[in-house]
Amino acid sequence: SMASSSSSSSSSSHNDWWRETTIYQIYPRSFCDSDGDGIGDIPGIISKLDYLKDLGVETLWLSPIYSSPQEDHGYDISDYTSIAPEYGTMQDVREMIKAVHDRNMKIVFDMVMNHTSDQHQWFQDSVHRRNDKEDWYIWHDGVVTDDGKKQAPNNWRGMLGNKAWIYHEVRQQYYLASFLSFQPDLNYRHSAVKKEMLGVVKFWMDQGVDGFRLDIFNVIYKDAQLRDNPFCWKLAPSHEDTDGYFQKKIHTINHPDTIAFAKELRHFVDTQSSIRKSRFLVGEIMGQHRHLKAFLGEPPIHPGLNLCFMFQMVNFQFHANYFKNIIQEFEHFYPAPHYTPVLVYSNHDIRRMVFRLNGNVAKIKVMATLQMTLRGVPCMYYGEEIGMTESTIPFSKGQDPIIQIFGKMVPQVLYDSGLLNGVSMNRDNCRTPMQWTSDERHGGFMQQQKQQQQGSISSNNEKKRNAKLPAAGEGETILFEPLLDVTQNTDDIDDDDGAALVVEPWLPVNKDTAHGVNVEAQMEDEHSMLSIYRTLLQLRRAEPALFRGSFTLLDPKLISSSTTSISSWCRISKCCCPRKSLLGYERWDSVTNQRMFVVFNFAQSSSGSPISVDMSSIYDRPLSILFSTDARNKIILYDDEEEKEDSIQMHGPSAMILRDICNLEKKES
Repeated sequence: SMASSSSSSSSSSHNDWWRETTIYQIYPRSFCDSDGDGIGDIPGIISKLDYLKDLGVETLWLSPIYSSPQEDHGYDISDYTSIAPEYGTMQDVREMIKAVHDRNMKIVFDMVMNHTSDQHQWFQDSVHRRNDKEDWYIWHDGVVTDDGKKQAPNNWRGMLGNKAWIYHEVRQQYYLASFLSFQPDLNYRHSAVKKEMLGVVKFWMDQGVDGFRLDIFNVIYKDAQLRDNPFCWKLAPSHEDTDGYFQKKIHTINHPDTIAFAKELRHFVDTQSSIRKSRFLVGEIMGQHRHLKAFLGEPPIHPGLNLCFMFQMVNFQFHANYFKNIIQEFEHFYPAPHYTPVLVYSNHDIRRMVFRLNGNVAKIKVMATLQMTLRGVPCMYYGEEIGMTESTIPFSKGQDPIIQIFGKMVPQVLYDSGLLNGVSMNRDNCRTPMQWTSDERHGGFMQQQKQQQQGSISSNNEKKRNAKLPAAGEGETILFEPLLDVTQNTDDIDDDDGAALVVEPWLPVNKDTAHGVNVEAQMEDEHSMLSIYRTLLQLRRAEPALFRGSFTLLDPKLISSSTTSISSWCRISKCCCPRKSLLGYERWDSVTNQRMFVVFNFAQSSSGSPISVDMSSIYDRPLSILFSTDARNKIILYDDEEEKEDSIQMHGPSAMILRDICNLEKKES
């Protein structure tokens, strides 16, 4: 069995490119606006591909660009095979896919399989029981109470604690919506639905897409008998524990039928892919490690999804011990070579990492080094590489539909304080436009500035749906009435002719774009956040030990024998040994025999004494510093004659990558 497993891993190594990739998430609405309407678009993305190539990322994941009323900004799809006009055309998409591939990069689309928009033609047909779509969604008469009132068929709640069953007046039945009320769940127990959705996946693979990020994938199948979820005492669910709102979600989340579907979907994608072009599926799965592992299947014989996001990284605490524990969990539950964790800190639903670290640059650089050097697939969120942080858009001005749920319950002051840490109740704040330049008004996000005539419809509003429209009657079509809003941006009206209205970005650009948090300002600065990310990403691409090597945690006693220096004790772990803030690991590539060591000092502040790192006890051959987040530790690449240093003073918080020198010499000779 040893022989077969090693041969299979080498023969499929080219095919398993996704195990060694790096992912960069683009939120298309906010990345780059090419035509000046205030909304990011596909030509804008194309114009920035060289920047992304130079940064060193390989795979681009795009949040949804399909046709949508944009009530949940694209996660409410009204047509899976056409493109939202504000983002561009099908031709633009083909050009983008080709341009990505021309640069030896990959592109992954966001696939929302659980639900559609209530404006999708399928749902309209289902409401009116026509075109064989009657059972394409999950409908129920409900139950009649003793006093003759109708109520939902069971106690299920939505993912946000909202009601999951929505009564539809036209059809006079309830439909199930696991997320928001305008996102009805598809009925995968109907074979035509599954067939249609696999057809959608095939459609985009035929266009050349390299894989899919699967939105709330673990919610697709629900209990066929619609049994009540049992009671539990838990209020708020989390990424790791989906129970909440006083329910154990045994009938609605991580259902065995969804796990079976993961394997079916993987088989479908693999059989549609030629050997030359393998693709991958990355799942957004909430649950414990055993749930995630179930969705990953039993590779290589019965594989499920290729990858799942590890949300334990999202809820990080900045302590060596926290990371040591989750790294040990990852290595235990997702061992090489058949499992690969996806390392993610931020996305379009959670508060940005920089906000959660209070903008502490040294700590952010430590986190970047960790993400790029662990065994796994790093997944970045746009703007993370320049240190973009949360905005503070008030609930009253927010466009995020979940504000309607949480904004009523949580006072703005409490939310802004950051006490709720990663919980995002106004996701607009992590979705503000990418900051390209120091221009205070739009940060270079808008490549051209449009002026509009007063009295014409403001372009941003044209693209927002006015309000919830009633469902169309038999034979009627729904037309979206654009919202006429001439009051927007009235400050910008030129009084002389009363004509010019200046278009603003769809969300206000964060003010810190004017203070160095932008690409242009950081591009040439070798100590900037952008330079650190670029160096790490390029190292990771160039060094087999980092992108495919084995992984071994180091004992902190090996890294440093220093037990003095009481001043650098880690306050949180209530100990006076500085080793408590140390974390280190070895990465080794058996093919090239390349060896690297990554060492971290997770000190809470830079004021404590440095820790003395014993180079000679980490490894019995000379090591050189390949990379350091602390400018005080110069990058040293030794010649043979030079005297190697025995120890390095490591100030906190910082990280460094050490390399075996002998190996370098062999390579050069």
